[in-house]
Amino acid sequence: MPDAAFVDTEQQFRTAVVEPSGGTVELALYTIAELPRSDELAAEITSRYGDLDALWAHPPDALIVTGTEPAQAQLPYEPYWPILARLLEWAASSVPTTLLSCLAAHASVLLFDEIERVPRATKCSGVYGGAIADPHDPLAAGIPDLVPVPHSRMNDVPDAAMIDAGYRVVIGSGPAGAGWAVAARRHRDGLFVLCQGHPEYSTLSLLREYRRDVRRSLFGRGVIPYPRIPDGYLSPQSEQVLEEFARRAAEADADPLELWESFPFEAVAGTVENSWAAPMATLYANWLELARAAALTTTTARG
Repeated sequence: MPDAAFVDTEQQFRTAVVEPSGGTVELALYTIAELPRSDELAAEITSRYGDLDALWAHPPDALIVTGTEPAQAQLPYEPYWPILARLLEWAASSVPTTLLSCLAAHASVLLFDEIERVPRATKCSGVYGGAIADPHDPLAAGIPDLVPVPHSRMNDVPDAAMIDAGYRVVIGSGPAGAGWAVAARRHRDGLFVLCQGHPEYSTLSLLREYRRDVRRSLFGRGVIPYPRIPDGYLSPQSEQVLEEFARRAAEADADPLELWESFPFEAVAGTVENSWAAPMATLYANWLELARAAALTTTTARG
């Protein structure tokens, strides 16, 4: 993850998979050491994270690979691509189950299935109803047939391409047409669970991203378009507040710094309701049960 989202992303996944387990999940943290970091974050990483050499030596029962904000039009041109590709290849042979978030999911289908992501005309940002494809899928147990899932991305991998490649769609595109949210397939010895959506997002994650995109637009001197308000996420009243701010930003004499300092984050944040946390907690619990079963099978086989 980029520096600005690094700690928040860790906390999102900790809240999703560790805290609900009542202490039965032990979380170990690793990062790509070669990526440049700010001095402050580098010190944080050094104190709590291992590098991938430590991971290779101690394969976990389950692995989460987070996404990041893309910087290149094609993933193989990203500076971290070689080590990410090595990590995914290793996980397929060494880890019982791997969960991949957003860009990491797109990287996986490119690496293993040669499926290219498709750029969107506009950013997909919001909370959308996703359809459970098979209620008997172990990953979908206990989840409503139509379930809210946060999405935030500039690229898609089409549902049809996933199905043709042998993936089972767990949470597919619902009435809003946001695209599949969760899909799964075995690669070699491991089950890969791909999240094109963001089940792990905390209540204010989309608002923080929207604020970040607003800032980029304000200081982008007209080069970066002003972002759309996330769909299905805010109350009508909060949308009105942000629309009024957008109107002020569009005025010819608007001062970017003065506007930015008046962005109504707190006023809007206090109104956000989290509609996805409970069903997404069930999704992660189901995934951990599959990880436990796979770990038990591996232990029994070795014994």
